[in-house]
Amino acid sequence: MDNIEYLFAGFAVFWAALFIYLLTLQARIRSLHKEIEQLEERLAESEGARRVASRDAAPGSTAASSRANS
Repeated sequence: MDNIEYLFAGFAVFWAALFIYLLTLQARIRSLHKEIEQLEERLAESEGARRVASRDAAPGSTAASSRANS
């Protein structure tokens, strides 16, 4: 049992690497959540702008007739 120090050193390196990996994974997940929130906000804003534009368009205007034809 002369090499037990190497066994403990190996375990320490393994747990340290696992901890660092989990921290980086958590940071990536957090950034993805932020990006999803930003995309949802942009989608809600664009849907709101479309509703306002379609409501403001007159029935005989070219914008309304081009949307009706597509």
